[in-house]
Amino acid sequence: MATLILKATEKCNSNCYYCDVVTKQHTGTSMTLEVLETCFKRINAFLQADPHEKVDILWHGGEPLLVGPEFYESAAEFQQEHCAGTKDRISHSVQTNLTCFHEGFLRPFARLGITSLGTSYDPDPNMRGPGVPRDSETYNSRFMEALALVEHRQLAWGVIYVVTKRSMARPLDLFFFLTNLTIGKGFNMNPVLIYDDRRQDVAISPKEYADFLGAVFPSWWRDRHRYPDVQPFKGLVNSIIHGNKSLACMDSGDCTYDHVNVAPDGSTSQCGRSADWGLLDYGNIADRPLADILRDEKRRQLDERVQLLPRGECDRCRFWDICHGGCPLDAYAKHKSFMHKSEWCDAKRGFLEQYFEPITGARFEGAVVS
Repeated sequence: MATLILKATEKCNSNCYYCDVVTKQHTGTSMTLEVLETCFKRINAFLQADPHEKVDILWHGGEPLLVGPEFYESAAEFQQEHCAGTKDRISHSVQTNLTCFHEGFLRPFARLGITSLGTSYDPDPNMRGPGVPRDSETYNSRFMEALALVEHRQLAWGVIYVVTKRSMARPLDLFFFLTNLTIGKGFNMNPVLIYDDRRQDVAISPKEYADFLGAVFPSWWRDRHRYPDVQPFKGLVNSIIHGNKSLACMDSGDCTYDHVNVAPDGSTSQCGRSADWGLLDYGNIADRPLADILRDEKRRQLDERVQLLPRGECDRCRFWDICHGGCPLDAYAKHKSFMHKSEWCDAKRGFLEQYFEPITGARFEGAVVS
């Protein structure tokens, strides 16, 4: 399956403290209808050429709902016009802060088959919200109003919580807040990623992230049947205990030939971060078929990384099958090269050996690479 991250806009109505948008040189542009239509033409040609392929579209930003419901009505029209015979192999998802969501989005989302929304939330004041200082009260009010609409319309949803330095003081309080917020749903605890010197007050080390997870994991494990969809715990249990790999893209080791980020102007790259840093430029979707973009020669270095690490920095690591050296963009942020493991790898290994395996009684016996 090919994953297309379509950046509907680079604009955002929030000013989240830890968002790396502050390091970007974006112009705040939004995708034109011409670029949008081209995307669906390329998708259809790709799917027609291979009847076994599927395409998963992730609408992203910025804040992707700022373009309004009319934009997604146009997307539905273009899909109907250009993908009439292939639309059953196209799926859609949205990552939004929810504060712009309203009834007007329900119709175009239904036409596109969007039945769930991904979002993010932080209960700490002055972390998320518009303005400086950040208007967290208004942000939270709009978020909860939209969440009530999502629930009323029986859309599925899940939350990303970003673990920061502030999180370290009360991991269990945050865990139970999130479980209460997402009763019957799920949430993911991701580490904050800071690439400048201005926000070190919220930056955390890989070890601190592992210790945060370690503080939460015993409570989750004890009540895991009540809170089944908590990540990264659920994925690790599926992979280590049940033997069914359930890996995020940064650990899968196979994003090389199936991910494409499409910026508002149609320029393509591996993902959002690679685009932000001017890496892995695959050209404009107006100029190249999707199949060519997915097989661009520049992608070979990511494939070479997966071949190199087991003979180098990841030699004899029993967790290779569920880590694969971590995200290559994390490696680049530290070393200015993809050919290293991520600095988060050792912390993940520490969490597994210090917390996960002793508490669950399971031991991962993955293939030891050499």
